Amino acid sequence: MVAASRAQRPAVVLTVGLCLLWVAGCAREQRHVREHLEGLPGVASVDVSCGVAGASSNTGVCASVVMSDGAVLQFVGLGYQSFGPVPSRVRLAAAGGRSPLIVSCQAQASVADFDRSGLFGHHFSPAIDSVADAIHRYRDVIEELEFWPQCPQFWEFGEEQGPLYRYCAHKTGTVGDPPPRPCS
Repeated sequence: MVAASRAQRPAVVLTVGLCLLWVAGCAREQRHVREHLEGLPGVASVDVSCGVAGASSNTGVCASVVMSDGAVLQFVGLGYQSFGPVPSRVRLAAAGGRSPLIVSCQAQASVADFDRSGLFGHHFSPAIDSVADAIHRYRDVIEELEFWPQCPQFWEFGEEQGPLYRYCAHKTGTVGDPPPRPCS
């Protein structure tokens, strides 16, 4: 029994070490995200937290942003790469009290990509190009999500590459039935 526990020690030490590195890295990312978001015009408060362990580097931070008029936007997948001259995706988990639900044949997601290359970026003109731009144009983002039908009603959207998506929104904190998968 002693030999087995000694054999397991390096794996336990490695696992604990990786978790500590992730927590320390996420804490630095939280500060970075908070500094960028709190400095934006119209932002009243920001609540930043680490997402789930195992999230890829630079995408493990979630943020809830309260605007000066009381509107709330929740972003996921934030990190160092969410800001700067070439930011990563604008991934929205909720806005204006509504949460997106997107269903494809392969998966179901409760996050919408609203950046210029994202699935729903084509609705915006000009396209949203960063988290800061999404916050600056938060009324447009909220209006877009409020325009989505209430789940399980849905709209369907097809990408040029062929996949079909059905999407809807539900009140934040409630679980609506998802639309049926668009599999042929």
